[in-house]
Amino acid sequence: MNPQVIEYYENLFKYEIMQKQFDGARKTLVELVEYFFGQDEAHHSDIYAAYCNVRKELIG
Repeated sequence: MNPQVIEYYENLFKYEIMQKQFDGARKTLVELVEYFFGQDEAHHSDIYAAYCNVRKELIG
């Protein structure tokens, strides 16, 4: 896994979640993961790791 890619997706997920709180028109975290899985096949494990990290932060 690539730590820079994980950090990139973590930041992207967090940004999208914050935007969703403001305008409500953004995708959910799961929808974002599914979207990026389709767009970036080379980094599935990095995307999933970023998802898990962000989810842990959100849940506490």
